[in-house]
This record gives sequence, C-alpha cells and structure tokens, in this order.
Amino acid sequence: MEDNAENKSSQVTDVDVKAKKELPKLTPLSLAKDACYVVKSLIVNPDFSGRIMFPLLIAESIGLEAIILNVPYTEIDFSTYMQQISLIEKGELHYEKISGDTGPIVYPGGYVWIYSWLKTFTGGMEHIRVGQEIFRFLYLLTTLITFICYLMTNTKVKPYIIYLLLLSKRLHSIYVLRLFNDCFTTFFSTCAILSLIVATRLKTRNPNAASKMSFVMCLLSSDFLALAISVKMNALLYIPGFLVISYYLCNENLLKVLFVCLFGLFIFIGMNATFLLNSDPEVRKQFISGAFNFSRQFLYKWTVNWKFLSEEIFSSRQFQNILLACHVGLLLAFLFYKWLDPKTVTGGKSKSKMLKDGILKPFQDTISRNNIIFSSRSTAFVFDVMAISNLIGVLCSRSLHYQFLSWYFFSLPYLLFRTGLPDIIILALFIIHELSWDTYPSTPLSSGALVTVLVLVVLGNLFHNQYKRKVSNEKKQQ
Repeated sequence: MEDNAENKSSQVTDVDVKAKKELPKLTPLSLAKDACYVVKSLIVNPDFSGRIMFPLLIAESIGLEAIILNVPYTEIDFSTYMQQISLIEKGELHYEKISGDTGPIVYPGGYVWIYSWLKTFTGGMEHIRVGQEIFRFLYLLTTLITFICYLMTNTKVKPYIIYLLLLSKRLHSIYVLRLFNDCFTTFFSTCAILSLIVATRLKTRNPNAASKMSFVMCLLSSDFLALAISVKMNALLYIPGFLVISYYLCNENLLKVLFVCLFGLFIFIGMNATFLLNSDPEVRKQFISGAFNFSRQFLYKWTVNWKFLSEEIFSSRQFQNILLACHVGLLLAFLFYKWLDPKTVTGGKSKSKMLKDGILKPFQDTISRNNIIFSSRSTAFVFDVMAISNLIGVLCSRSLHYQFLSWYFFSLPYLLFRTGLPDIIILALFIIHELSWDTYPSTPLSSGALVTVLVLVVLGNLFHNQYKRKVSNEKKQQ
C-alpha cells in the first residue's frame, strides 16, 4: 500500500513538473501576441460583444454627463413645447390655436402627456438641466435595450458594430442638447421590437406551452407601438413589419392578429382621449388634421436628404408620388422576396398557399412548424423585418430634419452588418453617413451621400441571403 501511495505521489509530481515545463515563457514577444489577440478580439470577435456592452454603457453615461457639463444647451423647440403645453393646461384644446415660437402643435396626445410631465420636472425653462438629465437617462435606456436586442438576435454581431452605436455626434446632440420628442418615440419603438423578440424566443423554446405568453408579449409590443405613434406619427413606419411578425407569432391566425391590432388601437385612443373623445367635434377634427397631417409641406431649406434636387422638384406633387410608389414597391419586394420566402422563412409553404389560408381559413392556426418563427434564427428575423420596415420609410421620406436621425440610428449599425459587406466597406459607409448628418446646413453632396448610403443598406439587406440554411434542414438536425 505504501509503495502504491509513493508511486501515485511520484506520478503527480511528474505531471506537475511536466505541466510547468509546458507553460510558455513570459517574454515581451508573448505579451505582445496576447495584447494583439485581445485587441483584435475586442474589434472583430463576436464572443466579446456581450462582454463589452456594460463597460461601454458606463463610459457612455460618463460621456453624456461631460457633454451636459461642458457643451452649452441649444434651444430649438423645447421652449415651443412648453408654450404649447401651457396653453393646453389653461384649457385650450383646439389645435389651430395651440402654438409656440416655432409654430403650431403637430404632435398627438402622447407628446402632450410626456411634455406635461417634463414641464413639471423642469419648471418650464427654469431647470433645463433636469430635462437634460432625463434625456440622458432616456438615451442610456434606449441604448441598453438596443444592446439586448443585438445580443438576442444570435447573429454573432462583431464588437466594432457595438462601438458604432455610440459614435454619433449628432445623436448625442439630439438627446441631451436639444430634448426633441423624437427620442421618446424611438424609446417606445425599441421597446416594441424587444417585446416581439422576447415573444419569438418564448415561441422557439416551447411552441405549445409558451404560445399564450408569446401572445401576451405580442400585445405588449402593440401597446408600445401605440405609445410611440401617440408621441409622433413616424412610428407608423414600423406597422408593415409589425403586421408580418404578428401574423407569424399569432400562428397565421387573422383573428388573433386583428385582436392585437385592436388592442393597440385601444391604447392609442386612450392616450389621445382628451382630443379624440372630446364632446366638441371641432376639437377632434383639428386634432386629427393637426397631429396626423400626411400632406404637410416641409421646407426645402431644412431638408437633409434631398438637397441635391432642385426646390421645384422637391416641392412637386410628382416627386411625392414617386417616393410613395418607391415606399410601397420596396415593402412589397421585401414581403414577397424575403419575408414570405418558402425556402428560408415559411417552411416550404408557398405564397399562393399563404394567400389561400388567409382568405379561406382566416380564424384558424395555419402556420407550418417549419416556419422560421420556430427556429433559432427567429429573433434575427424579427429585428431584420422591423428595422428594415422602418428604414424603407426613412429612405422614402420627402424630408429628413436633423432630429429625425434618432428614428433609425440605433438599428443602422446592425443593418449595415446584415448586408454581408466586408468590414472595411461597412466602416466606410458608416463614416460617410455620419459626415452627412454632421454637415450643417446640408449640401447637395452631403444629402446625395446620405441617400446613397441608405439605398445601399436597404438593397444590401434585400439581396443578401441572411437565412441561407433552410428551416426544414434545421428542424431535421434538431
């Protein structure tokens, strides 16, 4: 027994000695190699993306505070917001009579509700610093939700894509130096996307047991989207994508989709009840025409995206119709070429079969179990559809003002990544995009560059096959 113990002890000692001999020597060269590996991983290794998000959020929080402390606040619309809210608080509900220094009120009831609270917190214009801190927190919360969405897509987003989220000078200005209401619309829209992603994740893990909870999350997403539209109507751009995702999440049951939409409509009416349910029909009429005026004429002077066209073309009805046709055409292209693709999305179900089921079986669950919504790629599909639906609307907008960058910037790095373009081209496109928004006032060159980048991102996502592996094959492997 003692001999055995001695043999084991000697074997352990030999292993320890051998392990020590195999350890690499600590040299300047080995340190340099390790440093290069870490630096490279922090740029292009997807495994590091989740690890850097929390430190980046802390750094961004400090950076925003430094901006607030060192860069003077620039008044543009906040004083007008406060003047409009003051008139409403005094009892004026006729939109044509509610105005401020920069013009009449043009936003729905959610805007009124939010900025009534902001007026209370800031004392109007007396404590503007409080308002800046609120918007700082709003920016950080929106960024955090975006981080979570990126990670939940399981698309192996590289760390440098995450860095790009924090590098927009214009976006920081929009939040903490301007206090635009667009920022709240973006926050609620981002929450809507996250809710859909969570609903999809639940459906993927357990299609039967989690169907009810998935449906509840779909309702919550509808709620958030209604809140976003109640602040500013640009959130309507998400509706096409939302309907596609809701249809799949509701197992291609039109009755369930209708219930989801009605739930969102109910929330929207509640947020705007002061005006929509007012006993005075003139209040309702002015509210609808003022808050949802789709024919509003934007000034050529302030446009960021179409400055390379003449003012005559920009202001023409023909140009407006062309943009509308492009908007509808691009949505249909994505719908039939990408979102209803039998090979990669619907699990072999043809477009004609989808149409027949929708018409003949509107109140039945007709979805295929091979649909992408049940696969590991479902969360990426959700983010893709929602983000590109919004970006198509941005591209086809008659006019983009500087605060409109907040509408889509949080999804832009991800959409650039999803084009499948080389990293160097992605970085170049991002830099061109940022320079375009930082050019003030916009020029034909800057606006042309901006539209070019947006076109490339949209077309890149249209023609790049992000879902190469068939859903049926994936199911077989599982």
